Amino acid sequence: MIRTQEPGRKAKRKPGKFQWGIGWRISVGFGVFGLAVGALFLLTRNTLEESQKLNQHINGVLTPSIQSLEELDRSIAETRILIRHWLSVQSGPRDPEKKDLLELMGAKIPGELTAMKPLTLEWTRTLQLQFDSLSRDVEYLFLAYAEVIRLLPDFRAYDDPIVMMEAEYYALDGSSIPQYTSSIRERMDVMSLAQTDALMASTTQMDELSNRLKLYAGNVALAILILGFLIAWAVTRSIVRPISELKRALLYLGRGVPLANKVEPTADEIGEMALAVNRLADGLNRTRAFSLRVGQGEFDADYEPLSDDDALGHAILKMRDDLESNEQELEGKVQMRTAEVEEQKRRVESLYVDLKDSINYAERIQKAILPSMADRAKVFEETAVFYRPRDGVSGDFYWFHSVGRVRMFSAIDCTGHGVPGAFMSLIGHNALERVTKVYTQPDRVLEQLNRAACELLRPQGFNKDEGMATVQDGMDLAMVSVDLEKMELEYSGANCPLYLIRKGMLQELKPDKMAIASFEPGTRNFQMHTLPLVSGDVIFVATDGFPDQFGGPKGKKFMRKRFRELLIRVSTLQTKDMEIALAEAFNDWKGEEEQVDDVLVVGVRI
Repeated sequence: MIRTQEPGRKAKRKPGKFQWGIGWRISVGFGVFGLAVGALFLLTRNTLEESQKLNQHINGVLTPSIQSLEELDRSIAETRILIRHWLSVQSGPRDPEKKDLLELMGAKIPGELTAMKPLTLEWTRTLQLQFDSLSRDVEYLFLAYAEVIRLLPDFRAYDDPIVMMEAEYYALDGSSIPQYTSSIRERMDVMSLAQTDALMASTTQMDELSNRLKLYAGNVALAILILGFLIAWAVTRSIVRPISELKRALLYLGRGVPLANKVEPTADEIGEMALAVNRLADGLNRTRAFSLRVGQGEFDADYEPLSDDDALGHAILKMRDDLESNEQELEGKVQMRTAEVEEQKRRVESLYVDLKDSINYAERIQKAILPSMADRAKVFEETAVFYRPRDGVSGDFYWFHSVGRVRMFSAIDCTGHGVPGAFMSLIGHNALERVTKVYTQPDRVLEQLNRAACELLRPQGFNKDEGMATVQDGMDLAMVSVDLEKMELEYSGANCPLYLIRKGMLQELKPDKMAIASFEPGTRNFQMHTLPLVSGDVIFVATDGFPDQFGGPKGKKFMRKRFRELLIRVSTLQTKDMEIALAEAFNDWKGEEEQVDDVLVVGVRI
């Protein structure tokens, strides 16, 4: 414990005796506690990993397998009822029960078998063989159904007794339909029972793991907690009291209050700190007294630094010597600098207001060229646009256009962002409107855009010696043309790919690796891609702002792979929800990071 003592009183220490210092006490205490916590952590982690694997097996294999078998059993049972209806009820091909049977045979049951195939990969070899046999039995059963359907295709076929006899033969005991139905029933019972037994065994194992975790989280954790309290109490008992006394002394010094009595040091590291605090208190007292005299104008006051290396003491002496001579000069400089700063502040505020007004006006001009939701609906019924300029105005813009049965749309990324990018977007929009009055094929549109952009931006032509333009302004874009009567898509791209999503599968069409206005007209051609479309297809085009955005837990780029996965995920949503989901994904990834570029994603559902 640290105790205060009268000035001049010295601490007594026993020479030659080993001092059980703070470092040793803390190291041993934390070492023992760390070993106990580490052992608990390893046991808990191993148990959790085992439980997680078992839970994944239950939720990913056993439960879906049992559910799939139950659904398949219901579907096959329904076919038995419907085939009896086909045999017993004289009806035409439009009978709803007949249509239901054909739907079960043609799509639903084959689809259920196909959906179960990935699950069987996790089954035992015996159950896999049972599933293969079940699939064959279903196939043979459907062949027997098909014969009945062939014999009784319409209302008049029921009037032929020979045909009826042949058709009813398939349903007789011991014939094809009862035989395969019985075989299917037995195989499904075997598989269902095996999956149920496996589920019960896994559930029992999960309960055992849960009890083990309860033990770790209960008794073992409590024992470690008690151990930690005992160690903390033992270490704290020998440290906290002297530290509290030392802290009290430092708080007084930190508030500028001089110590009435010096701190008595003990025989450990805290005692060494106490000696340093005493020296600090003496120096602060002398410095305080000298500062008061200088502050009162006594520039002839004496002050003795703590040592030759006392930088603060020597600085105070120099301050005393310079303060009087510099006082008036500093006051004049302060007044002059204050006037200059105020004048500069007024000029900056005026320039900022003018710049802000200009940017707001540029933003209104740029918004005027962007198609509204109503304008987009005239071209395509379902569209989604996620548009996020970096600086209010943007170098990215989107474009929709309709020419007869041909519907066109595009996502364009002009050089730069902010006001320069906005000017480039106006130039690009004007050129695009002029070109599409004549051309609708995407490759021809891009070639004519390149020609128009080069004539406007590079009137002096290209530097033939260097093989490149002297000005680096240009555009990247994806141009899409859709013929809704032919259900056909045409696409050409300048550094901007196209993503087509059909039934959860994404197909990416690669662009040409050259920008608009980056090469001399007539020296290169853009490639045109043609694809057939089906109803429900979703088409996405985007600039590079989204994939290039930094963020996430490690501050890395979003990247195109993660971007493609995001497009697949949002493609099933309504177009309004697409825009919301894209915005949420972008905001979540960006977090506190700065937006690095303008962002534009355009989606169209066919």
